[in-house]
Amino acid sequence: MSIEGVFHVVCHDCPTESLRYTESDAENTAAAHTDSTDHHVSVGRLE
Repeated sequence: MSIEGVFHVVCHDCPTESLRYTESDAENTAAAHTDSTDHHVSVGRLE
């Protein structure tokens, strides 16, 4: 795995949040949480 940056995954409906080191992992994490909970999740790249 090569690190692409740091991506913040945060749910707006519960306390779930995490940091991921590839954009695809961040997007997959967000999608999995949304699919299992129907929550609104955002992904942002940290500078």
